[in-house]
Amino acid sequence: MRTAPSLLHMVLAMSISILSACATSRAQLPADAGPQQGKAPSDIALRSELPASVPQQTRAPLVASHQAQTTEGARPWTEPLPVLIHTQPGSQLRLSFPASVHPIDLEKLGLEEIRPLRTAFDSFRPRASPRLRLMLESPGGGTSGHESAAPWELRLREDFLSRFGPALLPVPESLETSRLFLALKLSTRYMDEGIREAAQELFSAPAFLVSVSLSVLVYFAAWLAPEPLFSKAFAAALTVRLSLLVGLVELSRLAMACLRLYQEAEAATTPQQLEAASERFGKSLGGTTLRVLVVVASLGVPQVLPKVPEGGLWTLLSPLRHAPAGGPALEAIATAHVVADGTLVVTGVAAGTSAASLCGELALCATMDDAGGTSGGGPSLSTRYGKPHTRQNPPHNEAIEKELTRREAAGHTGLRKNKPQVNADGKPLDDPALAGGVRFRKPDVSSVRPDGVRHNTNYVSNARDMQRELDAFAAMQRADRSAIHELYLLDGTLVRRYVPSGVSFP
Repeated sequence: MRTAPSLLHMVLAMSISILSACATSRAQLPADAGPQQGKAPSDIALRSELPASVPQQTRAPLVASHQAQTTEGARPWTEPLPVLIHTQPGSQLRLSFPASVHPIDLEKLGLEEIRPLRTAFDSFRPRASPRLRLMLESPGGGTSGHESAAPWELRLREDFLSRFGPALLPVPESLETSRLFLALKLSTRYMDEGIREAAQELFSAPAFLVSVSLSVLVYFAAWLAPEPLFSKAFAAALTVRLSLLVGLVELSRLAMACLRLYQEAEAATTPQQLEAASERFGKSLGGTTLRVLVVVASLGVPQVLPKVPEGGLWTLLSPLRHAPAGGPALEAIATAHVVADGTLVVTGVAAGTSAASLCGELALCATMDDAGGTSGGGPSLSTRYGKPHTRQNPPHNEAIEKELTRREAAGHTGLRKNKPQVNADGKPLDDPALAGGVRFRKPDVSSVRPDGVRHNTNYVSNARDMQRELDAFAAMQRADRSAIHELYLLDGTLVRRYVPSGVSFP
């Protein structure tokens, strides 16, 4: 069994929440907005679910988007940013996922949506008194009880493993009497009000809980690796499909929550410790992640669901941006490799054909070849103000070009695209702190307003890069406190803004 990374490592690598949609949208700022709209970075709300053990300086200042969408004036969930599909040599595709804002509808789960599933699981293993006889005296022993698995559980386990591949974590003799099973069952009482009733209904079905337990031990266990690799064709295709639906970050967060629950349940020596682990897991789940958990657990045992076809399961995620039905491109996937830079590399397919096929199924995507050129009708790269910022991320380049066009029309001078930060005399400005050993920064957009005030702007297109971009923002501010500095998401949502004292904005 592979060693799990530390909690801090998992938090830093995977536990990134989505930025609040209630942060001021660039599109909502009128041209003559007063200085009261130029809020300091400290004004941005922070909702962190990270443990107290994580140092404050490592916490990303992010806000849960589904709460923000209930705020008056919040930006509604409309069109997502495109998924970029890069074709590479060797029949490979690399998928890049932008930060996602999920529709508020997905953060609730009603009884009517899961009742067909509950009925199907009950038909496989009818409701009965649980056989939980938990023994917590030996932490890490792998099993909590010593009973053999019932025939129905053995059949379910065999089918699950045949689809997903061998288990990567120890599977107890009986999942129905395991610590993990009980911890999952207890977790529902701590879930959000919008999903608790549906979760309690589903989690009271023993066959469903066994399926969820297998999901943790078999599929989500693969996320123990720093760069998870899914080599079973079904698991690889499922990973791609879920990533297209909910985003790679959200899927990673769910995997880490499941693994933490397993580790803490195995280490528990008292009922109180097991309860605490259940509470942390229950509170970590939202409507979207619960829906994904239900889909993964249910797809592992298709014979359990004679009256709930696969398409019916995917309707649990239908409000999301994409709903790829699973055509030849997905079926041909052999492996899926989650890379540390936040991309997903898919192998075993004819790259050109599959990229076009995936683009045909997605609401929004851009197809690019390995040299960075677009194909299949993807977006072209604007170069009016300089060479492409990056050929791997056309939306980032286009956001820069559009902002420079807007500033030129407003009378700005000294228009610069991805050039080193400079002072009023045009000389390079170094970061006095040399944070991370970086001497100077390159704002995505820089210009000089008609009143002579310098104005620097950066964009972040991937939530994984948020802390790096916040560090760059702080460095630019240290280097030039007489300039305006901003950080935006590509959709125009403001992340940070610094306006010097006495300067009006905009």
